[in-house]
Amino acid sequence: MGKHNKKTNSRSAFSFDIKALSENVITYTREHPVKTFYIAAFLLPFLATLLLFILRGIYPFGGVTFLKKDFYQQYTPFFYEFVRKLRSGDSLFYSWDAGIGANFLAIYVYYLASPFNFLSVLLPESLILEFMSYMVVLKIGFSGLTMAHYLRKHFGRTDYAMLIFSFAYAFSGFLAAYNWNVMWMDVIFLAPLVILGLEEIHDGKSPALYAITIALSIYSNYYLSIMLCIYLVLYELVLIVTRGFNFKNLMKFGWYSALGGAFSAVLVFPEVVALKFTSFTNVKFPKKPEIYMNPLELYGRHLAGVQTETGLDHFPNIYCGMIAIFLVLIWVMTRKVALKEKIAKSILAAFILLSFNLNMLNYIWHGLNYPDSLPARQAYLYIILVLTIAYEGFTHIRDCGDKPFYISLGLGAAATAVTLLFNHDDAIDQGSIAFTIAFGLATMIFMFFYRTAGKKDPEKAKSDIQFFKIAIIAMVIVELIANTFYTNNRTIKRKDYFDTLADYRILNETMQQRNADFNEPLARADETNRKIRNHSMMVDFSSLSLFSSTNSGLVTKFMGRYGIMNSRVFYLSDGTTPFTAALMGQHYTYVPSNGVLSSSDTTKELQVSNGAILYENLYTVPNGYTVNTAERDLFIPASDSEKIIDGKLKVHNSEMDPVKMQNALARELGTDEAIFVPYAGSSQNKNTLTVTFTEDQHLFAYNPAKTKSDLKLMYSDGTPDQTYSAKKYKYIYDLGFHAAGTTVTMEYSDEEKPSEAIELNLYSLNTTALADFTERLNNSEKLVNIEKKDDSLTGNIHMETDGDLVLTVPYETGWTLYVDGKKSDINLFDGLWISTPLTAGQHTIEIRFYPVGLTEGLLVTLLAAVLIAVSLLIDRRIRKKA
Repeated sequence: MGKHNKKTNSRSAFSFDIKALSENVITYTREHPVKTFYIAAFLLPFLATLLLFILRGIYPFGGVTFLKKDFYQQYTPFFYEFVRKLRSGDSLFYSWDAGIGANFLAIYVYYLASPFNFLSVLLPESLILEFMSYMVVLKIGFSGLTMAHYLRKHFGRTDYAMLIFSFAYAFSGFLAAYNWNVMWMDVIFLAPLVILGLEEIHDGKSPALYAITIALSIYSNYYLSIMLCIYLVLYELVLIVTRGFNFKNLMKFGWYSALGGAFSAVLVFPEVVALKFTSFTNVKFPKKPEIYMNPLELYGRHLAGVQTETGLDHFPNIYCGMIAIFLVLIWVMTRKVALKEKIAKSILAAFILLSFNLNMLNYIWHGLNYPDSLPARQAYLYIILVLTIAYEGFTHIRDCGDKPFYISLGLGAAATAVTLLFNHDDAIDQGSIAFTIAFGLATMIFMFFYRTAGKKDPEKAKSDIQFFKIAIIAMVIVELIANTFYTNNRTIKRKDYFDTLADYRILNETMQQRNADFNEPLARADETNRKIRNHSMMVDFSSLSLFSSTNSGLVTKFMGRYGIMNSRVFYLSDGTTPFTAALMGQHYTYVPSNGVLSSSDTTKELQVSNGAILYENLYTVPNGYTVNTAERDLFIPASDSEKIIDGKLKVHNSEMDPVKMQNALARELGTDEAIFVPYAGSSQNKNTLTVTFTEDQHLFAYNPAKTKSDLKLMYSDGTPDQTYSAKKYKYIYDLGFHAAGTTVTMEYSDEEKPSEAIELNLYSLNTTALADFTERLNNSEKLVNIEKKDDSLTGNIHMETDGDLVLTVPYETGWTLYVDGKKSDINLFDGLWISTPLTAGQHTIEIRFYPVGLTEGLLVTLLAAVLIAVSLLIDRRIRKKA
């Protein structure tokens, strides 16, 4: 009996505590409504995102992570490199681990400039991924908070119904699609504050909020801020129409906008210089207008459960709750909103919708460029506008009149029904149809009850209105959470992402020790069966692969000439041959435990760690070698780099088949025999090609034209099947080294196979000629006593005769070359590699990297910071006197 009483008392005490807690919360809410409003605005999206993490089993609530697309391939490896540099005290200017070497400040500005990122240094490396993931959770909470603050200040009231719309911003279709895009999150949560700051300037209030937030926004991510700045100019026109014109306040807007941009000059100036060196400079303003989608497809992007678009299609992610559709229509129909405000804001909304759909406007919004996937990046601004309009429509549900109310519901329902019936967009599946119908009907029902609450029984009006308002808040939040859960559902196993990291680091210790022993600090490696394109930045080695929007255009051109897979934003080692691998300084190859390396003729095994293998390449060239050739076309002044990138200047032999180009370069450097010999051992059977190895040999293939499908390769000797991305890219296929009698059958991999024949140029590797080529360069005068630092390289060389020194360092703006302490002109060997002519004798060589524009940008930033402080101080004193 005593034990029973003890348990009962325990339960009673617990119940009492819960009841007391509830009463305390209610009391606090009544006494501190504004604080409670802001707490709820942050906690609702924050906890909802945390709930999704728990449901998905995202670490530490399970063994998965929500890595996807660029978060998987770019942001995480970049973070590893960033944290390593911070902890070691290395310069942020350059990274030897970014592919074959790259401007790291450009990467930092484009991907990592958020001030929050410096907090990552406080955590162990093993939690870098979690730091990034939970920063997303935090910033989604911030997005709800700042949107709630904007609505409260914009409308001049504290209304808990605003939580619907602040939550809708944080859980919009834009963030369902892009919440993994950590580099944008600062601008997304700052945007409502920036817009509020503009309104305060326009109304003659303090410019402090605008000055600080626009500066922080551009500093954190200049790219998404380009769209924000365009929107601010357009929104200022709306304010002029709706609130009147004041020249003084307009000048303030311009002044603080300029200072906000100037404040970020320390990052933007060197970034602009770096971006001019990319392949994006070739993108021109469209000559003809192009419409991307029909009206039903565009309207359909507002509906619940519509799959997000993150690929190459142009569909915007603009869903922000089914309720927004009906409330915008109420806002349009009601007479409670001034006509000029309706016209001005409707024109702005329509213009942004047109911008999603017209190539010319799309080009302007994206900073005079076309996004390489991840479309309609200005959509977050459209969502802010729509939600602001929608909240105002919400305030008129009860007083807009029966006709506007029911017409709005009818139009919204009709437009949605027509879209579901006749829109054949693949993003609208059975699930999205069910979502839209269920939540659309629920929204209309709850809006009806909210509108009619208390009309039959005035004594219960207040409580009924409050009840249905809370019910609408709860329903919309459930809808938004369900939509994000349904449309943002990719996760991967955390251990799979890191499965080779530990083993590769063990192997990397061996590689780095050998580099030190042989004084070859630039010796590079790459890996087969690569999952992470920027993996080298996590392991800490220099590679032949890089995925970055700041990728050098010279490297892209080089890769394209030699048949190596590339695009404007990446280059990969796929397509390299033993010749190009040597030319690019590759000395080693990593192979995972489940990988295959069919190159026993050109590599040898060095070390094994849990099945992962480090191979040494047998045919390599020194980090710095000399060339004696009369062919001066191989050397182009570095000052002509942009002409190469723009295609105005062709590199020697660049019009050839890439395999023949390799033969031509080898001959020009003294090799007598062809390294790649044309091979005829193949047979065609409709759309299938079979290649037979007539002897133990290494074969390569090249298709001069892109195919209509990817190519699948099937081997007779048990080698795993391979698939080449022939549909998108032109590059050399390494068929591998196989024994005589082995066959490889090639066919199109798509289910609907094209009917045309597979036409390939086939080549057999001549290892004798390859050895002759590498021996010639190894026997030339070489750079010795090489010392590599984080942003410089030094060494010595003794020249027996005049010649050209070539370093396996790719040139880009920022490199300076010194010969015997004197600044010297840089030439580009083969359109890429840093080189310089040297006279006979002993020489000291040094190259240093310093981002162009950094010094000027720093001075402008410091000046802007002073001017912002002084301007705000002066404005404050004037305001006090007034």
